Amino acid sequence: MSIIIGALFAFYGCNDSNSNSGNLSFEINFDAEDIPVEGGKFELQITSNTNWTVDEDVIWLSVAPRYGHGNETLTITIKENAEQKRSVNLKLSTADKTEYLFIQQSGKSESDYQGNGGNTGFGDISKRIEVPQLDDVKDAQFIAHTTNHQGKAIANFSLEYIKSKKHARWVAFSFYNETAANNVNRTNAWADDPQLAKEHCSQKEDYYGYDRGHIVASADRVYSKEANEQTFYYSNISPMYGDFNQNIWTKFENVVRIWGRSNSFRDTLYVVKGGTLDKVIGYTTTSNYVPIPKYYFMALVNYKDNEYSGVAFWIEHRNDYDESEVLVSDYAITIDDLEQKTGINFFHNLPDDIENSLEQKLDKYKWGGM
Repeated sequence: MSIIIGALFAFYGCNDSNSNSGNLSFEINFDAEDIPVEGGKFELQITSNTNWTVDEDVIWLSVAPRYGHGNETLTITIKENAEQKRSVNLKLSTADKTEYLFIQQSGKSESDYQGNGGNTGFGDISKRIEVPQLDDVKDAQFIAHTTNHQGKAIANFSLEYIKSKKHARWVAFSFYNETAANNVNRTNAWADDPQLAKEHCSQKEDYYGYDRGHIVASADRVYSKEANEQTFYYSNISPMYGDFNQNIWTKFENVVRIWGRSNSFRDTLYVVKGGTLDKVIGYTTTSNYVPIPKYYFMALVNYKDNEYSGVAFWIEHRNDYDESEVLVSDYAITIDDLEQKTGINFFHNLPDDIENSLEQKLDKYKWGGM
């Protein structure tokens, strides 16, 4: 679920032609990933023609009623949180359907966010669905960039940056109605990442002979000027062959962007992109020695109509492609396969049953046939 303050989220169960199977849908009109420290009472609306239950297993949250039949408005009561941030997956089920509502509450004792997964004012960004499991490498720094857009706090994108390599291990973001908007032009606001110490930043001269290739594309973040400017931080840049960046990588970016901007395709599209730092072509010739990835990758999960689906792409970094012969579908693999290739645990913040199911499947039909 994306963080969209004050927006409406809907969870729809699929209808079953079997008359013994009931329909079930849930709606909330609050941001379940941005419960304030003081807690409060929130409404969960159920539409159903069958029996349903809600399971809770934490003492700081209660639901009333917890079971029933048919349509009902439930009250979720969340206590004030004087400790660290906390979260729960609320289980909602009928005899033949199970759904999870992820609820997260900020904590009083959290420090201000300093790029290490702390409080941003709307929860721990490292717990968002699109964010992979963080590495335990000593010089890895988790960074989250946020924006204020039309009165809302939005998680623009996040990354895990390997300081010794001056290159991101991955960058993650999501498309939903607000972030998919096309409101501004490219800013070309090249700059150091303000959350990195100067000695850990790459510079323009590190990319001589290569394109300064965006990992999160500039065109992916045009809902606001601030959001687009952040994509020009050098922490989001990788040295790419010009032909690869301008033709092949762009082709994959365009496909992902079409999905991300299509309300009929997605409710939320979660995206992770990156280049391999353990498999490299070489290093740039400046004193910083920025690695030139041998492969680039993308991992995507689409959430639409209460259903998750996943796909991944593994693309060799070369400058001799015939663009006319490159079909995006030929590079599609399962997320499980990509995890084996990269050593990155993608989408681990999903409930295990959902994560395991979607990561082992590759259903190209659900991705428009590609």
